[in-house]
Amino acid sequence: MGDRKIPPKEIVANVIKKVLSSRKIVESQEELALLVERELKKINKDYVVRPTRVKRIALEIQEIEVKAKTRKSVGLQKIDKCPICGSEVKEMKVKNLLGKEIVVGYRCSKCGYESDLEAFLPMKYIFVWKY
Repeated sequence: MGDRKIPPKEIVANVIKKVLSSRKIVESQEELALLVERELKKINKDYVVRPTRVKRIALEIQEIEVKAKTRKSVGLQKIDKCPICGSEVKEMKVKNLLGKEIVVGYRCSKCGYESDLEAFLPMKYIFVWKY
């Protein structure tokens, strides 16, 4: 058995593009990682890639839209980082009848993820080829 090797980001990005341009949609992070790793092994049998790395790289590719299915969480939740890409989130605020600003949700400054105060825990990622 050979040593496992981590492929360069550019190679992974190209393989992700190849997989999604032919499939158009992949229904989970794990499925995309499996398909990408299968293609990577055609390049080098020792290449391995983790699903979270595939997701992070896919988020940077303009031709790919990453959607997240979320589940409701009990109680009010405050989040500091985007549950999809890990970037900073900004509070979405509105003024109530008394003129006081209240937080109604969060928006990611990088990937555009939006959440209200309840639904923000990602359960499943869907990857869509835009073109």
